[in-house]
Amino acid sequence: MIKQTILATLAIALLSAHEPGGFQIKGKISGQVEGKKVYLKYADIPSQTVLDSTVIRNGAFTFSGTAATPRFYSLVFKNDEPTNRMLQDRVINLFAANNDNIRITAPYDSLKKEIDLYSGGGTSLAATVSGSTGNDLFLQYYRQKNVFDEEIDQYFDGYIAYLNPGKDKEKGPREIGMNLCRNMDVVEKKRKAFLMDFVLNNKPSEVLAFIALQAAEQRSIDTKEIDKLIQHFDGTKEKGLLTEHFLQKAASNKQAAVGSMVMDFTLQDTTGVQHRLKDYIGKGKYVLFEFWASWCGPCRADIPHLREVHALYNKKGFEIVSISLDDDKEKWLKAIKEEKMKWTQLSDLKAFDSELAKNYRIRGIPSCLLFDPQGKLVTRNMRGSWMDAALIDMYGDLFAKH
Repeated sequence: MIKQTILATLAIALLSAHEPGGFQIKGKISGQVEGKKVYLKYADIPSQTVLDSTVIRNGAFTFSGTAATPRFYSLVFKNDEPTNRMLQDRVINLFAANNDNIRITAPYDSLKKEIDLYSGGGTSLAATVSGSTGNDLFLQYYRQKNVFDEEIDQYFDGYIAYLNPGKDKEKGPREIGMNLCRNMDVVEKKRKAFLMDFVLNNKPSEVLAFIALQAAEQRSIDTKEIDKLIQHFDGTKEKGLLTEHFLQKAASNKQAAVGSMVMDFTLQDTTGVQHRLKDYIGKGKYVLFEFWASWCGPCRADIPHLREVHALYNKKGFEIVSISLDDDKEKWLKAIKEEKMKWTQLSDLKAFDSELAKNYRIRGIPSCLLFDPQGKLVTRNMRGSWMDAALIDMYGDLFAKH
């Protein structure tokens, strides 16, 4: 009888606790949040799948779950206010692993919106999160990276103001735009160095693999740097989901990183004749692959600048190959005629389903890749004032004589 009573007591205790070995997330949110829905999703390998949901009561909510390996989760607070803008839900992203008892406090109005974290890998630093050693490591990394991000954003805001001075106002001297871009490049170089050092000076783990992928996604990352990141995880015996994901993505990213040789694809010109990309590379000239589409406003806004630099620098050996991500040939041809694009025009008319676009990680347009005379990728950032600065470095300043 005594034995049965003890067993019954233990069973009740287990049922009243969260799942054994799993994690628990308890949040306390201040602000106008009563009755607001909160969703739990994965943020490391994003999907639309909702893992769980709950409602905030008296400013509090709780989630429980299990994680075979540490995962980066997203707590999404549903925005109930009418809006015509996308991704307006507020978010807290965090790492959780089995046996974590995570506690969160946060002011709702200070949380980042999904649009603010659209590029992935970030979180709302206004939230205080405790109870997860994995998340502590992530925050150690992210707080410093965020300092670099904010500095680049300040320069970029200035660059946008330079490009768009306002109605009836002339754009400032070309040197202003180039200096802003050079300043962004300096900070980006520091950010990349920090990312590389952070990964290489910490023990491989699932959290570090997530951070390593952030490093491998940097626009200026080169093939040798990606090799160093991959090699850091080579001796890891038990590779979890995020480590395997990093190794797979890093190997894929390497083929389109600075320092890689041009990949060969076959596209058609405006008359339907097939051409290999390699036919335009390795002939002693710098070649720009410019990705655009007829429906892309920013792309078409850039075309007058492309006409200018082509007219000035083509005689010096600078070639442009525009690669359209259209899927409608008539619209593509109409835009070429309207924009007076007199250089090489190619497409496979598959838009973002193009294998070329996928392999070169073209996720937004306009995008410009510069290849050197030997066919090696020099930079993935060859637009606007960045292009002006690069052309001056390569060939001298022809703008002043224009």
